[in-house]
Amino acid sequence: MARLKHRRLTVSTVGVVVSAIVLTACSSGSGGSSDAGSGSSNSSSADKAALDELFKGNEGTPPTSSPPAAKGKSVWWISCGQVSAACSGYAAAGETAAKAIGWDFHVADGNLNMANGEATALRTALAAHPDAIILDAFSCSGVQPELQQAQQQGIPVLGLETTDCSDAGTGPSLFTVPMIYSDTYPDNKAWWTGWGTWSGDFIAADSGGHAKIIAAPGQGDPQFDLLSAGFKDSLSKCSGCTVINVPWTLADLAPNGPWITALRNALVKNPDADYVWFPFDFNAVESGGAKAVLQSGSKAKVISNTGLGEVLDLVRSGQVYAEASSRSSEWESWAAMDELNRHFNGQPSVPEGLGYISITKDHNLPSEAGSSYQTPVDFEAAYKKAWGVG
Repeated sequence: MARLKHRRLTVSTVGVVVSAIVLTACSSGSGGSSDAGSGSSNSSSADKAALDELFKGNEGTPPTSSPPAAKGKSVWWISCGQVSAACSGYAAAGETAAKAIGWDFHVADGNLNMANGEATALRTALAAHPDAIILDAFSCSGVQPELQQAQQQGIPVLGLETTDCSDAGTGPSLFTVPMIYSDTYPDNKAWWTGWGTWSGDFIAADSGGHAKIIAAPGQGDPQFDLLSAGFKDSLSKCSGCTVINVPWTLADLAPNGPWITALRNALVKNPDADYVWFPFDFNAVESGGAKAVLQSGSKAKVISNTGLGEVLDLVRSGQVYAEASSRSSEWESWAAMDELNRHFNGQPSVPEGLGYISITKDHNLPSEAGSSYQTPVDFEAAYKKAWGVG
């Protein structure tokens, strides 16, 4: 199976997650704290069982059958930003899948710019009159006019880790091809909500239902809201959990900017914090979150989410305790191509077997330094067999 090595994230990776990601902790307001829920704490045996399930993950398997590979198709991939290792990794896996199935593949770079770059990239794709377009990891709301144009031209559109405008409440549904991640996550809305839920479940189980959490919820993107809702809902069941919010917008995330200053202040004010939670790996690395925790002398466990190689190396060294919600972005890209192939053949989308898994130093950590999370599922072979290609 082809393996995409994680390249070092750039500062602008912050925009990636804008495009594709997430959350608000259990308390309301900035920097305030509140009890996260009123349910009963799990017993220690229940907590261990819950952690075992999180380390096991909920990945399934790709579909075992498929219509034959459609011939002569041209697909354009709208990347959230090729300067980012996360975005370029999705696109590279998409290209590999497209070559395997025999399609022409083109990338238009969104340049991590919701206001202009992604709309410009989508217009470039529309001018080529492709057979389909895939949007990768950014909000529909920033490109709504271009998506309406695609609909008028009859060009199918699939959103990968991208919520439809109808999901965000900013307009009508503009995606033609559904992305069904699994039975558990039947659409992008469920996928983003599940990201937050899985991460919250990890903290609740790992802490035995008693934790003081400094959380870093993102604001200003509909997908952040979905991730936040999942995280909040999970911890609402944890009666002994308390959350202190240190929210951010993209403009706050420059190195030594407003957010990192607020995080440092929260660490000083809450020396007894048990966990510091970052929704994305760029919070931990590019924005300096993990370093700030280390420099503060806090004993809190750092929790990040995504599964990129640079942060997994911090898990290996002990600076980050866990990647609570990790997933195979490569598999996602192949799954998107599978859904398109079904559409080209006049068949509906199907569950693609994707899911989440938790990683710590002792569970699921890749053996090779610098490697992002690699699923044990040989999805490439499975899709090639289903498509009937070599």
